[in-house]
Amino acid sequence: MRRLASLAAAALAAAGPAFAAEVRVDGSYRMRLDLNSNYLLDPSTRIGQTAYAEHRLRLTPKIVEEGQIEIQASFDILSGLIAGDLAPSFQELGYTERSQHNGTRAQGFDFRHLFAKLRMPVGIFEIGQMPSDWGMGVLTSGGNQEEGPDFGDIRFGDIVDRILFATRPLRFLGPRNHLARTVAIALAGDLIYRDRYAQLVTSNGTGGLTWGDTAWQVLAALVYDPSPDSRAGLYVTRRIQSYAANGGDLHVWTFDFHARTLFPLGSFGGILSLEAEGVEIWGGTSHGANLNSLVTNAKVAQQGAAARALVSRGPVEAEIEGGYASGDANPFDGASTGFQFNRDYKVGMVLFDEVLLFQSQNAARRIADPRLSGRPPVGIDLLPTEGAVTNALYLKPTLRYSPPVFGNRFRLVGSVLFARAAQLPTDPFQSYVSSTQLNVFGANPGRDYGVEIDGAIAYRTRLADPFGLEIGLQAGHLFPGNAFRRADGSAMAGVTATKLRATLSF
Repeated sequence: MRRLASLAAAALAAAGPAFAAEVRVDGSYRMRLDLNSNYLLDPSTRIGQTAYAEHRLRLTPKIVEEGQIEIQASFDILSGLIAGDLAPSFQELGYTERSQHNGTRAQGFDFRHLFAKLRMPVGIFEIGQMPSDWGMGVLTSGGNQEEGPDFGDIRFGDIVDRILFATRPLRFLGPRNHLARTVAIALAGDLIYRDRYAQLVTSNGTGGLTWGDTAWQVLAALVYDPSPDSRAGLYVTRRIQSYAANGGDLHVWTFDFHARTLFPLGSFGGILSLEAEGVEIWGGTSHGANLNSLVTNAKVAQQGAAARALVSRGPVEAEIEGGYASGDANPFDGASTGFQFNRDYKVGMVLFDEVLLFQSQNAARRIADPRLSGRPPVGIDLLPTEGAVTNALYLKPTLRYSPPVFGNRFRLVGSVLFARAAQLPTDPFQSYVSSTQLNVFGANPGRDYGVEIDGAIAYRTRLADPFGLEIGLQAGHLFPGNAFRRADGSAMAGVTATKLRATLSF
């Protein structure tokens, strides 16, 4: 509470002259009804959650004086499941929100942001608890895009307590100089409030809160933006983290390059957009999911990348996206090589966001069973993917169409996902107990994750200002490949996920 009070004091102090500015409350309310297959997590355990409903009410109050200062807060008033089946608890490992009905309880409240942004003649100054965003969102994403992905929902959001200053350092070259107008740098210091690898405040299991992981980060970003449609930048961070409960530490360098451009196609009459992001993480950790007591430190060497090309002409968009996330076939050795995309970077709605999420979570639950290891090993929390793309090579063509009826308010989307494993997709539990590389069903795995087909229809309209409404239906089906081969040689049955969506924004 003292930390939140100090953030509020800093924001209000910065607001001084801004109280005559515009004051508004943005937000959204979304309702979801999900229907899924009762698929297998291991040879005998099924997900058990085939129908459930969830909702979220998010408010974002703002004080804005255009071009000078902005103060913004954000919090979820209600969030979570309100009805239907529950997923297993998985010993509280990984993504637990689908294992409890929190949609009408106090646990559904989530304080997210409180920060101030001040525009000065020499640059931009930001302070407070805020979202962390960069590039396509492969590495870090604030999770504020209500209408971001074609399929699935953005659920998490990376949040940092940050002090940042950004400026154009070559101003001394004069206002007409190209580099003076197009080169910017940003420097910041962060205390990580929440991301995939750290959570500063956690539940103590009795309804209260306790301190969790402590992660500090310094970052520098260099950006070249010659036009509103073109941008290239390098994002570098140094992260030092201490895990809760004497769980070891993490010290890594991260290098992330992002570029995008857009230009017309001349006589064709359309627009071509190109975008790419590549990430390298290097360092070491003593918080590894190894079960070998002789290995106390692991080398971190991870790589990830994504690229997309989009052609738009009138009501039609054709896009092709490809990506790579390095894998780790042996999580118990002295190397941590499995890169995970940001959890809010969506590639389809079944393979990564459903099947691999819960199969990896189930593997962590089985390893944490006290009958196997006495006490959960350090680093077991890193085994669940929480829906992130990891250990994968994928290609995803997508077609979008807005038919010229009802004011182009309808939107149709079709996509096919082809995915393979970068390394053998081994199950940590099965591989540990058998001392050989096996998948979740105890069989020798192939590298083919299979093919996923996704489709969506949505209707978006503007109601009385400032309200907007989206209603729609999304569905996806995974045709599993030999990565999901069963011990008897048969294939895992196909998996279907369906989501009925309604979102009111204001």
